[in-house]
Amino acid sequence: MNIAIIGSGPSAFYTVQSFLRENPSTNIDVFEKLPAPFGLVRYGVAPDHQKTKNIIRLFTKYLYENNVNYYGNVEIGKTIALETLSNIYDAVVVSSGAPEDKNLSIDNKSKVKIYGSAQFVGWYNGNPIHSNLSPNFNCKNIVIIGNGNVALDCARVIAKTKEEFYESDIMEYALSALNQSSVENIYIIGRRTPKDAKFTISELREMADLKLYKPEVDYDEKEMLKVLESNDIDTKVKKNIEALIDFKKISTDNKKKVIFKFLSTPSKVVNEDGINYLILNKNKVIENKIVSTDTIEKIPTDLIITAIGYRVSPIEGLETEPNNNFFVNKEGHIKENIYTSGWASGASVGVIGSNKIGASLLVKKIISEVSPNKNNANNKLLEYFSKNSISYLTKEDWKKIDQIEIESANENFTRNKLVDIESINNKLRV
Repeated sequence: MNIAIIGSGPSAFYTVQSFLRENPSTNIDVFEKLPAPFGLVRYGVAPDHQKTKNIIRLFTKYLYENNVNYYGNVEIGKTIALETLSNIYDAVVVSSGAPEDKNLSIDNKSKVKIYGSAQFVGWYNGNPIHSNLSPNFNCKNIVIIGNGNVALDCARVIAKTKEEFYESDIMEYALSALNQSSVENIYIIGRRTPKDAKFTISELREMADLKLYKPEVDYDEKEMLKVLESNDIDTKVKKNIEALIDFKKISTDNKKKVIFKFLSTPSKVVNEDGINYLILNKNKVIENKIVSTDTIEKIPTDLIITAIGYRVSPIEGLETEPNNNFFVNKEGHIKENIYTSGWASGASVGVIGSNKIGASLLVKKIISEVSPNKNNANNKLLEYFSKNSISYLTKEDWKKIDQIEIESANENFTRNKLVDIESINNKLRV
């Protein structure tokens, strides 16, 4: 069986893993629009979470299997049409993730600089698409909208000192910009209550260890204690509430703050006397429903980061659901011999390992539904590339890039990612 996989992140490599386990003789070609593989792990996981990035070791093992090929700098729909892949391979699996930000719907948002978390995280992680972002930290207040781990990642990265990033792979240009920051307050805004937040306890507790910033919780402690007294409280919720309460007990001289605000919905940006403010509509809970009130709060800010979810990058020939959150599919099947796995196939939630079970089920489905009859797929692909003068990077090229990044890392850091595609190509020619 000859399989094409679009994307090279977690869902892609869990799909590779499942194919090699179910049918070890499967020939797999992996396509990635960026030069380097590993997608979300390389460009999404926070640079100070190196243990999480260790999953790359497993993915590397599968990348270098003899019947797995890698084609970097190849964007499906632009470099090569999806229809062409469909004609060459027995099956095509779209595992390209959800790399684009959902839009923030507020009035007058053009008055301030707003970055989606995919942009901001991509910037400090060296994603070539976002490496030229240049956020300005010459401001007193930054607002982060969202109540999940990505919001915590963004806040923590802004708050940390250079020394706190030792043994990480944060980009040098990002570290330089962050070290010149004038930010005093980082607001994390949630529409619902603390018990509804999607933080994991390990990430939440990290906020208590920041050298220069103190975490504060703008929420009634009595209400949080009531949640703890509930008989049916979820263990994860209980730990989060306890951590938020413990933040109030931290004794420190730090004047800089990470401020958690709940029951707050961003509605618009206004300018008063030359100062930009984000207007928050305050909410309340009535019969377990979030209801807006007439009360508002103003936060002066010139920089907003949204961490409110992700959507797919459209691919010509594939239908997306109305908000582009994922590709329309039925149990992983899109149409004909085209399938999808991971975040591209559904809600962009969960940790990296969440994709593993879904990939396994999809591969079993493909094997049961597809009759292999496409021979010499890889040769046909290379003929197409040659005929159309298409250049690409191989896994051997990636091995060289990986070595260069590690060897060029500054002292106390793990690697120095290459972000300029032309520069990468030049280094590979040496």
